[in-house]
Amino acid sequence: MPELRFPGFEGEWEEKKLGNLTTKIGSGKTPKGGSENYTNKGIPFLRSQNIRNGKLNLNDLVYISKDIDDEMKNSRTYYGDVLLNITGASIGRTAINSIVETHANLNQHVCIIRLKKEYYYNFFGQYLLSRKGKRKIFLAQSGGSREGLNFKEIANLKIFTPTIFEEQQKIGQFFSKRPTN
Repeated sequence: MPELRFPGFEGEWEEKKLGNLTTKIGSGKTPKGGSENYTNKGIPFLRSQNIRNGKLNLNDLVYISKDIDDEMKNSRTYYGDVLLNITGASIGRTAINSIVETHANLNQHVCIIRLKKEYYYNFFGQYLLSRKGKRKIFLAQSGGSREGLNFKEIANLKIFTPTIFEEQQKIGQFFSKRPTN
């Protein structure tokens, strides 16, 4: 339960598993042939280095052809998806997909968290960026020498959420305006 509330909101907060709030938790894959398939134009292809503290870093963005994107249609990400790095040294880095043209695709090191329409994506993205969210991600990691999160661990993350969509919006918008490290 939050210690502070925005004026005008009173409803209860509920603890829910992230998997119960989503329509998709999954990751991408690397195209056959790997980086040889990267182009200078086409469909944006997001990799773990593009996922930064709450935002996409598009400085090192690569692209794939429409044909390759069609082969990898299950790893498409759309505007508003919460993206979470799930392997390696950058595990836990989170961003909101802000690419609005059409969609992007992503590799296997990045997880798509697509929320049901009654949940505001930015609230959950900001939660995963918070100290409490990062701690839950850290505690959920599995694997011996290489850190990793699997989809079950992500789906089982428990999150307190306002039951009122407008309160989720207000909180998400408030925290998205704060500077990140």
